[in-house]
Amino acid sequence: MTKSASQQHLRALIGILAAAALLTGCAQSEPSASPMPSATSSEAATGSPATGTPPTEEQTAWAGDVCSSTSTLKTDVQGLVSTVAAGGDDVSARLNTQMETIKDSAAALAATIKAVPRGSEDDPEVSAVRQSSDNLGSAISDLEASVASVEGATGTGLVVALGSVAGDAGASLTALASTVTAIGAAAADGTSTVGQAFDAAPECSSLTR
Repeated sequence: MTKSASQQHLRALIGILAAAALLTGCAQSEPSASPMPSATSSEAATGSPATGTPPTEEQTAWAGDVCSSTSTLKTDVQGLVSTVAAGGDDVSARLNTQMETIKDSAAALAATIKAVPRGSEDDPEVSAVRQSSDNLGSAISDLEASVASVEGATGTGLVVALGSVAGDAGASLTALASTVTAIGAAAADGTSTVGQAFDAAPECSSLTR
């Protein structure tokens, strides 16, 4: 490798490590909760927030499962970012192993979100959470493709491939943050039964507070 290529290789590696550190830091910070909806005329008249039908135990349990699955996926993607930063001769194998874990967690989250308790399908807060899950699925697919590109790569090619993995991991964390934001917005909506379920589920406290 020439001196110029070595310098380019080093700059790229430094960029990857900086990006990995930034992504991990961003993932650990809690997204800001959406503001409470503006007061309705009924709220103004009574002086207290309007409240919808309280959730059932099934609805609250479902909300808790969604939050638990979201937190698990977040941890798994962060683990992949750490693997990129660590590098090593066996980085491809370790990335593939972590990617399988991420795929399982993403599938579990998608399945849980779709399994809305009967009677809750038309709740106004369900649509946003479902949409965020769809966007997340696309980001995870891109991440899987970039992880696959690492296998067999060496030298500068490996650095470039790892950079792609780091970038797609960041996109996945951004998409996941949208799901967290949707959950937080739902929990802030006292007129929504599903929103109250997210607010009541203990598993959601770290995502909605």
